[in-house]
Amino acid sequence: MMSFTTTQDAINRRGASRTTSRAGDREEELAVLDAALDGDEKAWDRLCRRYQALIIGCVRRVLRRYGASFDLTELGDMVAEVWVVILRDDRRKLRQYDPDRGYRLSSWIGLIATNCAIDQLRARSAEHRYLEEMPTVDRVLVDVSSPLSRLEQVEAMRLAQAALERLEPADRDFVVACFHEERSPQTLAAELGVSVNTVYSRKFKVRAKLARIATALLEPLAA
Repeated sequence: MMSFTTTQDAINRRGASRTTSRAGDREEELAVLDAALDGDEKAWDRLCRRYQALIIGCVRRVLRRYGASFDLTELGDMVAEVWVVILRDDRRKLRQYDPDRGYRLSSWIGLIATNCAIDQLRARSAEHRYLEEMPTVDRVLVDVSSPLSRLEQVEAMRLAQAALERLEPADRDFVVACFHEERSPQTLAAELGVSVNTVYSRKFKVRAKLARIATALLEPLAA
């Protein structure tokens, strides 16, 4: 009986210790969050270090759940986007956390990361469908099937060429390979040593660069 009582007391003490430890962790968690939201840079750095691995894990699980291929660069980009979402609007999503609802801050941040990763996959899927409709370099900037006059088409193609020349050499080679030589995303991915999703993402980003350059080239003409 004495042995059982001693053992039971030890179990009770360990349980109480764990409860006290969890309560202490929760208090520390909230203290770090409050300080970070008040502008304490050290507290913010501490919060980032504490939850970085959690966010990486959540993003990776989403990618695997939906069967999306990815490399470390793409994973890093998606994790960075989660932090952008967390920082947006004066860290609004963190300020929405309510500890009185009973769940931990880690659960809230994990939910933000998971939802953000899913949103990124949805956006990328839409980009893929859109980009597949642009087979040539000319259509990066203009729709050659539209009823433009021959002169207008020539001017539009000159604009596309001028914008292309202002890209970085690596981006310019990428555009030529994608839109002029019409290499498939699978072929480019194999040649560059990246995932197919990374190729699609780069196509979208390069197209956006070209559009910005073209707009800048047209501004003096419109003035």
